[in-house]
Amino acid sequence: MRLLCPLLVLLLCGLCPAQTPTAAPTPPAELKEHTSTLGRRFVAIPGSMALFAVHETSVADWQTFLAESKYEWSYLPHFEQGQDHPAVGITLQDAQTFCAWLTEKERAAQQINSAQSYRVPTQAEWDAAVGLLRMRKPDTTVDDKFADERTFPWGLQWPPPPKTANLADQEIPGHEDGFPFTAPVGSFKPSAEGLYDLSGNVWEWCWDPDIRAEQTGVLRGGSWAYFRPECLASAYRYAVPADLRMSTVGFRCVFEDRQRTAAMLASAESEKEKIRAERRIEMMGASVDKAEIEAMRKKFATSGEAVSNLPDPAKLLPATSGKPFQNILGMEFMPTTIGAGGLLVGRTEVRVQDYEAWLKDSGRSWPQKPPFLLGGAHPAAGLTWDDAGAFCEWLTEKDRAAKLIPPTASYRLPTDIEWSHLASLTDEPGADPEKRSGANKTHFPWSAGGSFPPPSMTVNLDATRIPGYSDSFSYTAPVMSEPPGSGGIQGLGGNVAEWCADPWPPAAAERVIRGGSWLTFEKDQLLTSARRHAARDSTSADVGFRCILELSAAP
Repeated sequence: MRLLCPLLVLLLCGLCPAQTPTAAPTPPAELKEHTSTLGRRFVAIPGSMALFAVHETSVADWQTFLAESKYEWSYLPHFEQGQDHPAVGITLQDAQTFCAWLTEKERAAQQINSAQSYRVPTQAEWDAAVGLLRMRKPDTTVDDKFADERTFPWGLQWPPPPKTANLADQEIPGHEDGFPFTAPVGSFKPSAEGLYDLSGNVWEWCWDPDIRAEQTGVLRGGSWAYFRPECLASAYRYAVPADLRMSTVGFRCVFEDRQRTAAMLASAESEKEKIRAERRIEMMGASVDKAEIEAMRKKFATSGEAVSNLPDPAKLLPATSGKPFQNILGMEFMPTTIGAGGLLVGRTEVRVQDYEAWLKDSGRSWPQKPPFLLGGAHPAAGLTWDDAGAFCEWLTEKDRAAKLIPPTASYRLPTDIEWSHLASLTDEPGADPEKRSGANKTHFPWSAGGSFPPPSMTVNLDATRIPGYSDSFSYTAPVMSEPPGSGGIQGLGGNVAEWCADPWPPAAAERVIRGGSWLTFEKDQLLTSARRHAARDSTSADVGFRCILELSAAP
């Protein structure tokens, strides 16, 4: 491959020496492991921000919860269980209530802080726990993806070796485990990280929250009654009603610490940037079959969740200057006084359900989707500036085809100046975003009078690091969670920071980012005038975007 001079390579990779990122913070050593007041160990897992319980929740733990919380629950399985067997007959709500009880119990005793909590794992976290390469490796190959579909928690062998897991051994030729029903937790060989019963014993609840009338959950890992290989594969996901109650279903908890997660996310972004740099250099010396790449993208595209709360297109009214508007995805737009041609601005940041509708329709994947809990009404994050622009182009075509916007109208990202006006900051000095950044020292998106910290529960920030402030969210929040600001617009102060259209003047490949996020806590960073900037092809778990609808835009 042709060698490039070091400076040129750095420029191409977006890592000019003047902009070399500082080392990412390392998660505190003491958070590599945790023990609950019930005596359960939690350990760190590669690819997961949360610590995983070594064992499934036991009958003893469950009975302690019932006795102390007075939770109404009376299920009894048709077989006998010891105190060290996994609790069964657990619905998703039961599991979530247990986690909430343990969190509040330990916070009240000051054994964990407000940034720490117990919960049910997400599907991605369970993927990491069971060792799937898509969560363990930062840059997976096609072979890795195929391997994920073939592997079992114990390896590639089928039938499983004897004494591997508590399964329906009478139905699996050559397999024996010695237990007709549940087994004491930890009876079989653990994973490399020390997790027991990732296969068999009881199905385990996972939950990725979404806003929907009928909740569903996902079970992972199989149980003492399962024997079909496809159901016992590491990647198998069993979607069931959230109120399912069976003698084969239990759960395990994860323990998360928001500050540890923030450090890990920063570290992950640093590693991803190194990989992107390597790929850029490789691509300069290799021919690329674009058709092959596109075919692979489509093959492994994110399927997206069906959105059940879309508006009826027949009831939607065409966009009109000066009036609120709802588009084909149910996104709300508010009138503004910016510009002469009439602009409508997204009331909220673009939601996960909006973004996933584009991914599904375009056959795209979401490789940098944040690993924490994300519902359909949460803001989309972990996407590039170019992704945001492509979404706007797609949405323009959709709403033009539906005759909801004129042929000359277009969706786009707000400019830096427009974003300031949306946040009621109209008197900024400076000719460009760099010169305007931080110039006004008194204006905040939630108050023009210099109020810091903001009133509690008014904006989603890193509350654990802002004395005198609190909010209800560990990560992102549903987009309508905070009080609206000027003109009914929400989310300008926190939740996720937002890409803007403008280049960052000293670096043509970088773009402006505005607003605080769930990771922001420093006063200067929360000023309305504060700007961030990043390479247009970079992503961050706290950066999303909102759309502007320009009714008089050129086609």
